[in-house]
Parts: sequence; structure tokens; C-alpha cells
Amino acid sequence: MKNNILKFKIGFTLIETLVAISILTAAIAGPLVMSIKNIGTASVSQDQLVAFYLGQEVIEYVRNVRDTNLIGKVLDDDSFDWLAGLRDCDDKDCSIDVFTSEITTCSGPCNKLKIETGKYGYGYTGTDTSFTRTVRITNPVSVGGNMDEAQVDITMTWKSKYGNKKKTVKLQDHIFNWRE
Repeated sequence: MKNNILKFKIGFTLIETLVAISILTAAIAGPLVMSIKNIGTASVSQDQLVAFYLGQEVIEYVRNVRDTNLIGKVLDDDSFDWLAGLRDCDDKDCSIDVFTSEITTCSGPCNKLKIETGKYGYGYTGTDTSFTRTVRITNPVSVGGNMDEAQVDITMTWKSKYGNKKKTVKLQDHIFNWRE
């Protein structure tokens, strides 16, 4: 009888080994799942930042065109257009390539931006990105409104790497004819 009891006390049984492996697996799987979710969240955040900066880039471009027009304005020229070079986007969707200054009216959805050597644009031969940038300039802002104010709306859309969902960031700015 003593030999049988002694045999059970020596070593692990199969059930004890399976329980130990299960506990060890759970201890490893929890942090692993958390790190995978964090990588996905970081990727979504990166895309949101890129979209925001690509939208902000167009706002800065539009301000620069407006300022260049106003600085070059001849004071006695009543026919001067402070939005010259931006009228292709007046009350219609368009795409603006800030490197080539090319403005293209979008008959349907605007084209995807391309990336080449770290620069985003439309005229590049680089790879397509998932980002689409749509620009609309409204002047005057409301019917019968102030002709010295324009509203700039930028919509950035892209497909998320995780879940393949369509994401959107919208930016809006108001620019003014500050020479009047």
C-alpha cells in the first residue's frame, strides 16, 4: 500500500501538466493580443496624422496663392480677382497638386495621391496611396454674402489598413481679401 501512495506523490500527472501549460499560455497570450491591438491603433493614428497634414498643406497653399495675388495687386485695378488661380475650385470639387500648382476639376471622385521620395502629389510616377484629397472653395460663403470672404473645405478620405474601412477627415478654413 505504501508503494502505491509513493508513486502518486512522485512527479506531475498529465492533468497537472495540462493545467500548467494552460496557465502559461494565458499569461503569454494576453500581452501578445494587447500588443497586436496597439500596433493596429498606432497605424490608424498614423493615417489620421498624414491625412490631417495633407489637408493642412492645401490650406497653406490656398493662403499662399491668395497672399501672392493680394501683394501683387495694383491698387487702382477694380477688376482684380483676389482668388485668381483658385477659381477652378469655386463651388465644385477639385484636386490641387501643391508642388506643380496644377488644379484639376473632379468629374467624379478625385484621384488618389501618389507618393514619391516622401512627397505626396498627383503628377508623380510613384506608387498610389490610399489617400484622396478633395478641395472646394466657396465664394461668397452664403448667397448674397461678402465677396471678400471664401470658405475652403478639404475632405481627406482613405481606406484603413486594418478592417479596410473608409475613413474621412474634414478641414475647413475661411480666407479673406485683407486688402479691401
